Amino acid sequence: MYNDNHDVDLFKAPQSRGQKFIDDLNRIREHDPVYWSESSQCWIVSRFQDVVDGFHLKYPLMNGGKNEFSLVSIPPEERDARIPTLKKYVNCWIVGVDAPQHTRLRRLMMQAFTKKMVEKLRPYVRERVNQLLDQAMATPEIEFNEEIARPLPGSVIFKLAGIPEEHFPSLKEWSIAVVEGMVTAVPPPEVLERTEWAMNEIDRVVLAELEKRKLEPRDDLLTAFLHASEDGDTLSMDELLSSMLVVIVAGHDTTSNTMTLGLEALSRHPDAWQYMYENPDKIPQCVNELMRYVAMTGGQPRNVGEDFEWHGKQLKKGDIVFLSVIGANRDPRAFEDPERLDFTRDVSESQVFAPGVHHCIGHLLAKMQLCEFFSALVQRFERVEVLDEELKFMPVSIFRGLYELNVRFHPRLS
Repeated sequence: MYNDNHDVDLFKAPQSRGQKFIDDLNRIREHDPVYWSESSQCWIVSRFQDVVDGFHLKYPLMNGGKNEFSLVSIPPEERDARIPTLKKYVNCWIVGVDAPQHTRLRRLMMQAFTKKMVEKLRPYVRERVNQLLDQAMATPEIEFNEEIARPLPGSVIFKLAGIPEEHFPSLKEWSIAVVEGMVTAVPPPEVLERTEWAMNEIDRVVLAELEKRKLEPRDDLLTAFLHASEDGDTLSMDELLSSMLVVIVAGHDTTSNTMTLGLEALSRHPDAWQYMYENPDKIPQCVNELMRYVAMTGGQPRNVGEDFEWHGKQLKKGDIVFLSVIGANRDPRAFEDPERLDFTRDVSESQVFAPGVHHCIGHLLAKMQLCEFFSALVQRFERVEVLDEELKFMPVSIFRGLYELNVRFHPRLS
């Protein structure tokens, strides 16, 4: 449809372009507010107000059915045999359905993600942060992803859900398999089959724990989901299992990725590190700006529900629209000098948690953990040094992350 040099491949660029992927989306935003990507076969919408309007359903954009696009490498007639669990869950996840199903699932799940619940977990989070940073003090040179960034939110999710710690060593393998299969555009069949394996492994663990909760309820998420009800409505077993899968994987992986990208960004901005150290009361504001800046949340795909016109472009029913959170959060129309990490700016309009009807239900838990971690980090260490010559990004445009980050911490002498 277009022949220009602005196009970006949302399937390959997150990994091949790395941090330059942000520049690519910035360039598209200034070139065309509703841009047809021939490489990605979708519309990229990246200006702030347009992304806001998209999330708030000003246009006929749907969540339902978008995840089936990830299954296209396996013919429909083979899916029951090769990826039965994945095929079944793909339209059960709260992140992939619309009202009224989404409204119902959200209402039931939100009973377990309240501010009271988050505050109840804060002492445990603080304890885990100190344990992990104690290890970094003793061994300053570490691979940050698996030594700190996954263990913190991962252990918190396990405690919240009521999953025994004995299964924690499997979390990395589960997460990579699910993310590469369901958050990567058009993954190959072997990746989808690996995702199927991981989902079945998680189901096996959750089902065993559910049987225990039926006999002995506990103060955990499994019990809450098992008994969640409103006016007699409860979660079906498929809904419960698929919801637990989202909680276990997305509930820790996105926070982990933000920690890793945030640490890498602070290693390049010693003034920002010092500001956090000198202003401990401003940590929540700093974390909000850090999330905007590192751009872990790349964007969200939506299906066009009916034909409509947007900025002079004719969008057809069934088209895919990528609402670029990176583009919106780097839009100079909304944020002055957006390429600068500025802890004094107002970021109340940040699109990191996809505001609107699909606003992230775990945002309070994520922000609490990030605040506790970065607050303790800057008080105990004067700086961090990244040892990798090149960052190894995952092939994911929706939630950006690194496969690893090798660092050396420098403790404060005092």
